[in-house]
Amino acid sequence: MTSTMRPGEETQSLADEAKERAQDTAREVKGRTREQVRSQLAERSTQVGEQTSSAAQAMRRASSQLREEGNERVAGMIDAVADRGQRLGEYLRDADGEHLLRDVEEFARRQPWLMVGGSALIGFLGSRFMKASSHGRYQASRTYEGYPVRQRAGSTGQIPAMPALDGSESRGA
Repeated sequence: MTSTMRPGEETQSLADEAKERAQDTAREVKGRTREQVRSQLAERSTQVGEQTSSAAQAMRRASSQLREEGNERVAGMIDAVADRGQRLGEYLRDADGEHLLRDVEEFARRQPWLMVGGSALIGFLGSRFMKASSHGRYQASRTYEGYPVRQRAGSTGQIPAMPALDGSESRGA
């Protein structure tokens, strides 16, 4: 016995197959992307962990010098900061990407407002950085055929029109 499909059923079957293939591809890409993020996170956290541990060692050297100079109170505060830095450095160096992501998610669930505030602070600092670095990009964009555009008193600052290639006149911008 052979089954025959009507044209509408055949079209639906092809659409279902295409949809399934697209979903499989999306899952595969998502899995690869997630693995790349975890790998990059693990690599970067190891680097930051090593730098943090190195900074903690430098703080310990500074605190011992302060002790020699008689600044016991300041040396004690620096040692406390160095201890925390050392622990953070070891955590970042030893944790894998999955562990770090899980800890951040757990922290965000426990302290959502702190996460929102931290995200806002990072966004604010990022916008300030972009604004501070935009002056150079603005100046670089104000060129015409490789030469800076000069502003004259009363000038609108518009770039002169390019000559038309067909010999006809073109109008200013």
